[in-house]
Amino acid sequence: MPFRTGPATPRPWFRPLARGAALCLLLALPAFAQAPPAQPDPQSTERLLAFQADAAPWLETLATAARGERGRVRLAVANARFARATRSLAGDEWLRHAADTARRGAYHPERVGALSALSDDAYRRGDMAAVIAIENEALADARRYGDRREIGSSLYGLGMADMAEGRLDQAEARYREAISIWREEGRERQIAFAERALGRVFETRGQYAEAVEMQVSALETMLRIGRPIEQSESYYTLAKLFLNLEDYEAALEGINQSLALIGDTPPDFPLGLNLILRAQARLKLGDHDAALVDAENAMTAFRRAGGDLGPALASLSLGRAQFALGRQEEGLATLREGRALAAKLNERLLDSDLALAEGESLVAMGRPAEALAPLNQAYAIGEELQLDRLRQDVSLELEKAYSALGRTAEALAASKQAYAFRTKLSRFDQLGQLAAGNGSARARFMALEPAPAPAPAPEAREVAQAGSNPLPTWIWALALPTLLLAWGLVRVLRHTYRLRDEKRQIAARQQALETEHQALRERVALDPLTGALTRQAFATELSALLAHAENHGRSVALLVFDLDNFKTINDQHGHLAGDEALRLATGIARGKLRSDDLLGRFGGDEFLVACEGLDQAAAEALAEQLRFDLVWRAPDATPPMPTLSLSVGVAMADLDKGYDAGDLFHRADTALFRAKRAGRNRVVGDDPAHAGDADSRRARQWNDALAEP
Repeated sequence: MPFRTGPATPRPWFRPLARGAALCLLLALPAFAQAPPAQPDPQSTERLLAFQADAAPWLETLATAARGERGRVRLAVANARFARATRSLAGDEWLRHAADTARRGAYHPERVGALSALSDDAYRRGDMAAVIAIENEALADARRYGDRREIGSSLYGLGMADMAEGRLDQAEARYREAISIWREEGRERQIAFAERALGRVFETRGQYAEAVEMQVSALETMLRIGRPIEQSESYYTLAKLFLNLEDYEAALEGINQSLALIGDTPPDFPLGLNLILRAQARLKLGDHDAALVDAENAMTAFRRAGGDLGPALASLSLGRAQFALGRQEEGLATLREGRALAAKLNERLLDSDLALAEGESLVAMGRPAEALAPLNQAYAIGEELQLDRLRQDVSLELEKAYSALGRTAEALAASKQAYAFRTKLSRFDQLGQLAAGNGSARARFMALEPAPAPAPAPEAREVAQAGSNPLPTWIWALALPTLLLAWGLVRVLRHTYRLRDEKRQIAARQQALETEHQALRERVALDPLTGALTRQAFATELSALLAHAENHGRSVALLVFDLDNFKTINDQHGHLAGDEALRLATGIARGKLRSDDLLGRFGGDEFLVACEGLDQAAAEALAEQLRFDLVWRAPDATPPMPTLSLSVGVAMADLDKGYDAGDLFHRADTALFRAKRAGRNRVVGDDPAHAGDADSRRARQWNDALAEP
């Protein structure tokens, strides 16, 4: 592009003519810079761009003669608008030319505008390195000129780039600094932008209480002073938050509000963002066909807008919608294409979401071995960025994959990881506190209420005031008493609100203590080595199970088993090998049991299983499966344990034998005693002829567990 590097020097007689021509040119250029039709003729566009390049030196001479360096800057900005409207790559070149020319002429406002447009284009392309370089350049200029408004804008832009690349702490620091600057400058609209972005940081971390407060504050400001497109952006971020809070109806209503506000001919990139969010909400609500339509339309809009960021975002919703409709291979390919784009853009958060979705899809397709790679990559990103909710979700999928592969120890480790993160999330933040507070309800009310009509224009208000009758004189005599009364009411209301807030804080603290107490009870009820119920917890659950079975006339089977030759394994290989043997046995049992069956550890190498609805034959068949699987897998364990086997005693509780927990355990334990005495590695059922053969010590331990509160 033939840019001039210095000012033109026309002859004196040429200057008045040049000024007039340049003035007409600068007035006409905005009309040429408007967006072309939705489907412009490529040949016409090529001719226009060629004419623009050929005319650039002459137009620049005219603009310089009329307005000096500032004329060159404005001409470059107009040319950039035209190039961007035709989707030409020359738009960024013209903007860079405008910024450099403005810097040489010390035209700070024009340079700010050019750099801002360059940064926006780079962000839409997903080029975060370019965004950071441009915003740092703008920040240095703003500090040199003491332009605090632009300092805040540059910090905001850098925070957006940090957020995209997963640097959440750095993004939060930049947004808070920008809010502080704009608050001093009294710029409410900019504060709302930064609050909205800060809310997204809290949402990514799982701090939903803080996220709700930020988004509601931003939306209230935008509904009061914002333009429709800004109000749309606030509804969009609030709907996204509701999606994470699993309030899918409110999320759908919020996104519909956003789409209504962006108008009939919205920009492609905001349209795509809104459509993929609506697709996600519809997927959660089970409307898969509508979700697929939204995701496909979003992909089309992003491709019209250009760049890789939009298609990468759309691939997540599109892939999941395709998978939900049974197009599994197509959905998997879409997710993998999105991951490639996200990796190219260094979009760490998006990459982790796509990797998790790919892993979930592969597990659901019965390909758990392939799922391990994307799931471990998603977990690594969550570990790097300290995202607890992501690590919890990935751990749950890893547990499914390892269980399907028969890798019991790794499945148990993944389950423990998921439990740890779930406990941490429920303890520290989130849905419990929101239910106790008013933030979520307030946000939901705002999302479901229709957007307010725009305020009347100032001219309309002035006409209305001019046409109204003046107030009677006696009204002014009431002004002071009215103001005093209002002041008193404000004081009373403030006191009331303060008491209400204190009450809510007390309720929130009480909820947190209850959550902590519940987590502590769960830790006490589970054996730390195997994850099975402790003896006391199992006794409590078994009593409840027996009561339920008695009310419905159903049978309950109790299996009591222990590991044969367990002491030999401890003596030969050490206690770590013994621990592995215990984990192997419980992992096999957990894989065979139903979700409502009970698994407990009696103590040492002795375990208990309770199943409702099984008869004697089915219970003994289940016990035989446990015994066979352990004997088959023990030689391949680490270390190998070829002598490890299982002895099982089985007893039934039903309408004939009664539902007494102590008697049921005594009969099952007697059967186990007979299995051990008969040579071990076998399953033995209850026999009334041998009712007195059990170990009295174990019976006393069981009765003690039943007696404990």
